[in-house]
Amino acid sequence: MILIIDDDSAIRSSLSFMLKRAKYEVETASGPKEAIEIIRRTAPQLILMDMNFTLSTSGEEGLTLLRQTRIFRPDVPVILMTAWGSIRLAVQGMQAGAFDFITKPWNNAALMQRIETALELTAPQKETPGSADQKHAGFDRHRIIGKSRALNEVLDTLCRIAPTNAPVLITGESGTGKELIAEALHVNSRRASGPFVKVNLEESHKACLKVKCSVTGKEPLRMLLQTASAGLKWPTGERSSWMRSESWISVAR
Repeated sequence: MILIIDDDSAIRSSLSFMLKRAKYEVETASGPKEAIEIIRRTAPQLILMDMNFTLSTSGEEGLTLLRQTRIFRPDVPVILMTAWGSIRLAVQGMQAGAFDFITKPWNNAALMQRIETALELTAPQKETPGSADQKHAGFDRHRIIGKSRALNEVLDTLCRIAPTNAPVLITGESGTGKELIAEALHVNSRRASGPFVKVNLEESHKACLKVKCSVTGKEPLRMLLQTASAGLKWPTGERSSWMRSESWISVAR
């Protein structure tokens, strides 16, 4: 069952119609109180959650509901929806545990793709007998060396997400291999035949993102982003201040 939480009846009806046509079972809630009652009673497969339920447009109501939802159903993916989207709000939502973030009005095909990706990546996994090498047979490690339990867990995740179109955030301290992971995702994805473009980003102010791009070659950033127009992978440092981040953009033309 997919739970739709939105105070706008037209939004609830539109999403319900779209999802029922795709053969999904749907429940709806018009506000946080009703939503929490449903979430406590049953576990949805996925939640589509609006971020504003009164005249406020800050998104705080949605973030609060998201945190409450994570208490009762920590494994249920939540896709946040808002007509007042911003980079700051998207980052706050992802940090609070959201699976994805979309702005209204949405594109039906793109939204369905995100829903299907969320359901695919969060579906219960069946235990596969055999060694880690057997489980990862056919997966190109691309210079990743090691057999530790932690690394095998990372490779398990890579095997699941590489064939999908899911956005990927790779975090870790400098030198832990974020670039290797990004490259492995690229070579095992459906974009493997396309270029792998690297762009370094730095944030120099709390309130606004000032982007400095360090790229190889003489192509301007606009052309690089056009080349990498089909997907992004953003490995960043673990520091909450986001002092430094590096973005690897991989796509096929």
